[in-house]
Amino acid sequence: MSTSAAPILGIDFGTTNTAAAFFDKANKLRVVPIADKSLTLPSIAWFHAGDKAIVGPAARRQIIDDPRHTIFGAKRFLGRRFQSEYVARHRGRFAFELVEGPDGYTAVEVYGKVTPLIDVAHFILKHLNTLATHAAGAPFQECVLTVPAHASIRQREAIRHAAQKAGLRVRAIVNEPTAAALYYANLRNPEQTVMVFDLGGGTFDVTLMSVQNRVVKVLATGGDAFLGGANFDEAIVEALVDDFQKEHGIDLRGNKVVMQRLVFAAESAKMALSSGASVPIRIPCITQKDGAFVDFHVTLTRERMEAMVFQLIERTAAACDDVLEKAGLKPDAIDELVMVGGQTRMPAIRKRLAHFKKLSSDKEVHPELGVAVGAAILGRNLARGISGLSDVVPMPIGAMVPGGGQHEVLPANTPVPGTRTVDLELPPWPGPVPVALFEALDRTTVERELLGTVRIEPDWRVAHPGPTTLELRMGPDFALTASLVAKDGQRQPLTISDPNAPQRA
Repeated sequence: MSTSAAPILGIDFGTTNTAAAFFDKANKLRVVPIADKSLTLPSIAWFHAGDKAIVGPAARRQIIDDPRHTIFGAKRFLGRRFQSEYVARHRGRFAFELVEGPDGYTAVEVYGKVTPLIDVAHFILKHLNTLATHAAGAPFQECVLTVPAHASIRQREAIRHAAQKAGLRVRAIVNEPTAAALYYANLRNPEQTVMVFDLGGGTFDVTLMSVQNRVVKVLATGGDAFLGGANFDEAIVEALVDDFQKEHGIDLRGNKVVMQRLVFAAESAKMALSSGASVPIRIPCITQKDGAFVDFHVTLTRERMEAMVFQLIERTAAACDDVLEKAGLKPDAIDELVMVGGQTRMPAIRKRLAHFKKLSSDKEVHPELGVAVGAAILGRNLARGISGLSDVVPMPIGAMVPGGGQHEVLPANTPVPGTRTVDLELPPWPGPVPVALFEALDRTTVERELLGTVRIEPDWRVAHPGPTTLELRMGPDFALTASLVAKDGQRQPLTISDPNAPQRA
């Protein structure tokens, strides 16, 4: 049972927006209201002093007025090493300054001070917790957090740490598509095979699940860790900037502030075109030519926008095909495609996926709130001593011995909790042998995330000659543990050392 008399808060910390929900003491679902009848909090923090920030709608208004100190999309970089391929590819697209923190992870520089992205997330979650406390009439002590299915272990620990700084004990971390499936299962209580299509602001997950008696079992997961609504915005901006350059002979890409204004305008236009056929985009005095100001003014049609993002839509369809192929299923074996994430409101995406039997309606499964409600359902279940789900390892976990020998130990889609072993041939070192543990950030790239190292002492190798058996276990909260296992069953736990990793409370 929960250690707190208060309900457990379900939180969907999103790249673009954050939402929260809970079940009150009368077992009634409550979605936390934000402001102006909105149920989502913009995941934006505006720093008006070195360590003081305003978050939410008020911060969003500062994207245009003070873009260098307005941090948005932090989730995409949270828990990522600054020297990673992903950060190098995307850091130049923002008016605010992404820098390397003292721990090697990505941070932001505001007013000359390096601020960890965990602190940015903490400000957002703290404000959300305040709003939730007001709605519930009592403070929350525990929460369930959601993360993309492709979130690395470091990213999961980073958001956990941010929630702890916001005063919330993290009862569980659940993958966003799994939370959405819990919401779906509680809506209908079906016995079906469903696929959750989760296209949010920063990531895209496809998860195949069986739902029986409101219990969700993950069968396979896939997607694209580097695809989200922000990529759609960027594709629109790139095409518009090309058009502007052809007309005026000016390339706007060199001005980060201007590009950020265009991204903001593209996002608004994209949303308007979910229901309209065309929308004007006008930004006065965007640049100068021959001593005179030049306005940015274009009418964007839905047809033109869909052409701009065609390749991105095809990537989402290909990811669905990939998950089905791995499971040995055809689209007609899927009873329903459950659509979550704000980007799924785009009509062209639903049209591209029309070959599935049924696509969930946004009137049934709320694209922006379904994940938060699913997290609240899990929180209620945990308070009752049940969970109602089983998950899988999203990305493979491997080990590397000195000399370059690499071994995959926990393959992707291993059921969680799950344990696997590997026999290692260790080099004849005189002292402890360091074995690096790593996680593949994406199945289509060679980029790896170092999780830490374990040290195999000489005493163990002398007492147990021959190949050394390393055991890795992924726990139900996606915590990784390591042990050595002898032929006679003797076990020795190992410490996974990474001094830069966020520490649990």
